[in-house]
Amino acid sequence: MMKKLTLFLAMICVLSSAGTAFAADYLGNPRSMKFHYTTCRTIKHPENFVPIDSRGEALAEGYVPCGVCKP
Repeated sequence: MMKKLTLFLAMICVLSSAGTAFAADYLGNPRSMKFHYTTCRTIKHPENFVPIDSRGEALAEGYVPCGVCKP
């Protein structure tokens, strides 16, 4: 029962933030501290990324550019 509730709450968070994530110019991976264009082919699960509005903002927060899409 707890797993279903947790999964349900996670899906709500994903669905509510999906629109916000795609409105940004970049997506940052908080685990690798790399940022990508939203269209980067390496992004498999965009719900795990944080939206970033500008390249300067990404660099200021300590993110480094992706080596594939080179934002």
